[in-house]
Parts: sequence; structure tokens; C-alpha cells
Amino acid sequence: MPGTPVKIILWSHPAAAGQPVAPGGAPGPVVLESDDLRKDFEVLRCRGVTFDEPEPQDYPFGVRIEAVDPDGNRVSLREQRPWNG
Repeated sequence: MPGTPVKIILWSHPAAAGQPVAPGGAPGPVVLESDDLRKDFEVLRCRGVTFDEPEPQDYPFGVRIEAVDPDGNRVSLREQRPWNG
């Protein structure tokens, strides 16, 4: 819905189908956007959230890291770079 802080992204590529994925591999089936991912990462890590890498990674589109819930499901956290097209 325009003007709301929630964006749902439909990922058209096949998910990992419950199989382990190497860090930096396919994103989790849920993607959470952040305006300051490194700051949010520190807050979540201090609260006990488990991540697949020691810190967020830079990519051409922005910054990303994968969180893992207690059942092993992955959740992608990302911060997009401003687009200067």
C-alpha cells in the first residue's frame, strides 16, 4: 500500500527448499527492509538473534545479512542503496 512502511516482496526464484545454504546464498523467503541495517543488526544481535555471518555484507544493491530463527528458517535483512538511475 503506497505510503506505508511495509513492503511485501514476492521472490520469483526457487527457495532453498529447507536445505542449508552457504552464507550469501539465496535470500530467505521473508525480506525485511532497514534504513540502517548495521545499526539494526547490532540491536538484534544483542537481543540474541542468530545470523549466518558475523556482520552484514555489501552487495551492488545495498547491504544484506540472513537471520536464522529457532526453527532454522532464514529471514533476509537488507538495506537498499539509493538508486541514481
